[in-house]
Amino acid sequence: MKSKEIKIAITAILAIIIIYFGIVFLKGLKLFSTDNIYYVEMKNVGGLNKSDIVTSNGMSIGMVKDITYDPHRQTLAVAVELNEGFSLPRNSHANITKEMLGSPKLNIILGTNPDDMLNIGDTIYGEAGSDLMSAAGDMLPQLQQLMPRLDSIVTAINYITNDPALMATLQNMQYISNKLKTTTDNVNTIMAHDVPQLIGKANGIMTNLETTTNQIKELDLASLSDNATSTLQKANQTMEQLQGITTQINSPNSSIGKMLNDPSVYNHLDSTMTNASKLLEDLRKNPKRYVNFSLFGKQNK
Repeated sequence: MKSKEIKIAITAILAIIIIYFGIVFLKGLKLFSTDNIYYVEMKNVGGLNKSDIVTSNGMSIGMVKDITYDPHRQTLAVAVELNEGFSLPRNSHANITKEMLGSPKLNIILGTNPDDMLNIGDTIYGEAGSDLMSAAGDMLPQLQQLMPRLDSIVTAINYITNDPALMATLQNMQYISNKLKTTTDNVNTIMAHDVPQLIGKANGIMTNLETTTNQIKELDLASLSDNATSTLQKANQTMEQLQGITTQINSPNSSIGKMLNDPSVYNHLDSTMTNASKLLEDLRKNPKRYVNFSLFGKQNK
């Protein structure tokens, strides 16, 4: 009987021990304290409790050891027990983050100077962060004010979408888009075929111009200039001679000038031409007066 009671007692003790260690494991409690404790002074802990996780840069670095209230300063002091070997740089501060449907966490933002570290037991300052639910609660009055405007906006959108002009505009935009696509395809075709040909022709023209320029450079421009000068001089001499002949022709003292300027010469020539014309006309009408021809050598008078 006594052995049975001893077994029951041993079983109960083991169960208590297992339950204790299970609770400690689930809560993340440490069996052996490291005394690596810092304090965070806050006005509002935002539902933070003992044994809640302390994080930094997304990593768990410790747990909340205790939370006490200072009536003189009217602040809360959160005792934070950090993992062994972890220390806080100076100018570190903390805030509380809370996920939706999750427990709050104390997040420590580390200071920027890792060479200037706080001593164990020093205090940093923190503030309660805003969670999604509180933010949604703050936005609810604003959403209520926006609801009538949203209703008006939805009504206006429905009116616009049901307007036949909108459909016509969309069809026109589609037509313009198709035209733009066709134009773009034509431009691409021109760029792919016509432009290279034009560039090739332009290169040929430039090559010809370069060849012509080189040929012009190789010409004896001085000789050409002398020949042109000589030709101009000869042309000037010829013009002077023509001008002298013209002067002699127009002069009333020269023979040609007298013939051109004397009316009697013109009248005489005109009379001569008239008589010659009459003579030819009479010769045509009466040829026998001027020509006698006989087959037997007899002449008629």
